[in-house]
Amino acid sequence: MSAVHPPTAAEHDESTGSVLAALAANTTIAIAKGTAAVLTGSPALFAETLHTVADTGNEVFLYVAVKRSRRDPDPSHPLGYGSERWFWALLAAVGMFVVGGAVSVWEGIQAILDPPELEAFWVGVGVLVVALVLDGASRTVAIRQLRKQARRRGVSVRQLLGESADPTVVTVYFEDTIDVLGAALALLALILHRVTGSGVPDAIVTLIIGLLLAYTAYRLVKRNRGLLSGESVPERYVAWLHEQLEAAPEVASVTGIEAIYLGASDVQAAVGLRMRAGMDGEQVAEALARLRAELKEEIPALRRLYLTPVPARPQQDPV
Repeated sequence: MSAVHPPTAAEHDESTGSVLAALAANTTIAIAKGTAAVLTGSPALFAETLHTVADTGNEVFLYVAVKRSRRDPDPSHPLGYGSERWFWALLAAVGMFVVGGAVSVWEGIQAILDPPELEAFWVGVGVLVVALVLDGASRTVAIRQLRKQARRRGVSVRQLLGESADPTVVTVYFEDTIDVLGAALALLALILHRVTGSGVPDAIVTLIIGLLLAYTAYRLVKRNRGLLSGESVPERYVAWLHEQLEAAPEVASVTGIEAIYLGASDVQAAVGLRMRAGMDGEQVAEALARLRAELKEEIPALRRLYLTPVPARPQQDPV
């Protein structure tokens, strides 16, 4: 069975639309939730306000990530600026953990110890319903982009979320998913507070929102840390490259392939090749140049492809 073909189009900055949609939605929602939190006194709404403020700041980080990672290589960065996208996404994940997760958990603990009174119930309900609609629309943009990338790669959306080197659209998707879930939980908390007269459900939901944010931030930090430390591309793409090179008539065998991400859609691969016997130096050079050009044309993500001929194994003398 042949290996899965890598995506034939470089996935450059396709996540910009998702980031801008999320930024517009979260800015509007943060203002509305903050106003409602003050009027209602609901800790769950306060947690949701912190959550949305953190998300808004994250979108700014992610937009900066896209812009800065787009720059062309220069003498100070000969391999380009692709890894900047992971650095800024890492900062966004840390911000989510601190502003959204830790503060929300603290607010939930305080609310359990001293449950607040509920005021302006219908204001809170109205804001949360609007937030659900806007967050749902933003999430729809992100999931469409993920599905598009997943189809191009021939994988499921779930598998793409685990392996994608583009943290922007993945971060937006996770943020919007938690936004929708958090708003729904906060709405439930308001209703339970109103029906039971107890602030305990409100406090518990605040804790849940904080823990969800902390866990999501941990996942994102872990992913971006792996990419910053030189993570390899998925094994199936390495297998595909191996097949293509071994199928070339000038290649006797592939001795090894090391392929890592340089950016969200940029890959560097170093390959050792044993060339067919009887080729002179000029023929080897021409064959390597042709193979490199053909592969880079077919797979634009192969920004740097190093093909190195290695000596053939010495023949063993018969015993």
